[in-house]
Amino acid sequence: MKHTHFPSSSPWTLGAVLVLVTLAGCAAPTAPPLWPTGLNAAQRRQLAAAPLVVRAWPHGPRDGAIIENDHYHVYTTIENPLQRRLIIRVLDAAYARFLRLVPDARPPRPLLGYVFRNRRQWARFTRKTTGGMACLYLRIRAGGYERTGVFALWRTTVPEMLSVLAHEAWHQLSFTALKNHLPAWLDEGLATQNEAMRWRDGRPQFTPRRNQPRWLALRFAMANRRLLPLRELVVTQAGDVIVQSSTDIQTYYAEVWSLLLYLEHSRYRGDLLGLLEAARRGKLAAFLDHTGLTPRQIADESVRWNSLAGIILLRAFFCEHVHRLQRRYLAFIRRLTRVWPPAAGNSDPIY
Repeated sequence: MKHTHFPSSSPWTLGAVLVLVTLAGCAAPTAPPLWPTGLNAAQRRQLAAAPLVVRAWPHGPRDGAIIENDHYHVYTTIENPLQRRLIIRVLDAAYARFLRLVPDARPPRPLLGYVFRNRRQWARFTRKTTGGMACLYLRIRAGGYERTGVFALWRTTVPEMLSVLAHEAWHQLSFTALKNHLPAWLDEGLATQNEAMRWRDGRPQFTPRRNQPRWLALRFAMANRRLLPLRELVVTQAGDVIVQSSTDIQTYYAEVWSLLLYLEHSRYRGDLLGLLEAARRGKLAAFLDHTGLTPRQIADESVRWNSLAGIILLRAFFCEHVHRLQRRYLAFIRRLTRVWPPAAGNSDPIY
């Protein structure tokens, strides 16, 4: 099924009604450093002076502006010149990673997003644009969300902001450039691969294996026997997760992070790429024939759709016998959580 594209007008004053199709709220990884790793003072000064297209935000807040490039128009109340440029560079890196995984994808232009200076501004925007669903979104205490192809987040620390931004950028690209939805475990897992990054020569490189907040949550869940079995993990709806306890949220995201880290960098990489290409072409719906799903349930990414698609696509593309994949995956996360930073194994993915 082809997704509906997002509106191009600013909902700050219009209060545009957007139909909820996907919810990608997440607890933001804690990141103590004030600045991203790999950016020294000289590099920050140089980056702050780099060219950037900035224009007024029509009918927006007084401190608002639109920063843009070939792919993105980002509405923001952040005034710091360096932080504005970091936002654009992280989005460009997320865009490039998406196209490496789905080379023939054609995301629409421009992609829209909102980055606010504080949670108060974000909450005001969320109440104006999400209607009756606002109470659910406002449960997010640190992070952001993507909704019908538009992301919205606020700044906490700079590294946290950029981590959440890259996460939500995956959801935005997935929603707008793929003709079929991805089940929650797959879409969230791929988004978490963007969260950890280092900076080289003023540009971000994603280092998914070195995602310490997810790694710590995974190790805690293993030690306390809180891991969800694979069969249960792949039928869980992400929107249901964010209303659970903080520990349950962190466990869920740690598991999908480690599962996609495994699938993308193991014998299953080709299967993952095949699934994403099938989603781009609109071929995944055929796997759900004769399941009894209605067109409305498929379009709305209903809980029933997710519970069926999650397990069906896992079996169809990766391993028909889930217990075998479970054993291999558990062996992988035991190795992954043995020591920090985790051993690279056959590869240490950097994008």
